[in-house]
Amino acid sequence: MNTRSLDKTLAALATLCAVTVGAMVVAIVVTRSSQDFFQTARPVQAYAAYLAETPLRGIGLPINLGLDNLFLILYAAFFVLLAARLRGLLEARILTVALTAMLVTASLDALENNHIMEMIHAIETGLPVMAADGEVQMMASQIKFHASYLAVLLFSFGLFRLGMLGRLTAISLWIYVPLGVAISVLPPDATKLLALGRTVFFVFAFILSARLFFKAARSDGQAPV
Repeated sequence: MNTRSLDKTLAALATLCAVTVGAMVVAIVVTRSSQDFFQTARPVQAYAAYLAETPLRGIGLPINLGLDNLFLILYAAFFVLLAARLRGLLEARILTVALTAMLVTASLDALENNHIMEMIHAIETGLPVMAADGEVQMMASQIKFHASYLAVLLFSFGLFRLGMLGRLTAISLWIYVPLGVAISVLPPDATKLLALGRTVFFVFAFILSARLFFKAARSDGQAPV
């Protein structure tokens, strides 16, 4: 795949990532349901009470989890191609660590979503849900996010070298990282605004990336042969 093809594909994937997260936010607002509730260890009864609070949650959570499954496939593909695009701007060893961390993130994200679906199924069918389910879920979620912080921090050093849009994308990711670390050490019920900010800056980085690589693809197409 040549540079122009990489840029066009990266732009398309970044756009799809941003649109998918936007759809998730709409679904969360409309159905008043989010898998974030299940990412924290709670009394077993709390999970059942959350699902029973409004009938829309039984529909909204599977929709959000399905969109999140789509999102993890899209962002994993984006960062695989980004690693290829940044060759020559970052050392191969740095790119290897960054891509490995992002693939760990995607793997834990998939595990997390499927585990939450299993918990929902168990609650709806009367099967037992153990306190350990929430504890393991919380730990896996935190490891997932911290792997993503390492990955985007390393990738940002390469993006920073891709002009003004690249620098703005890198800055967005630099803000995403400390917000996430702060969320990991604060009480879960006190982090709603920080979690919103983390999501905003991550999505903004994809929007900027889409603009960056669309512009790069046009420039590559206009270059003399």
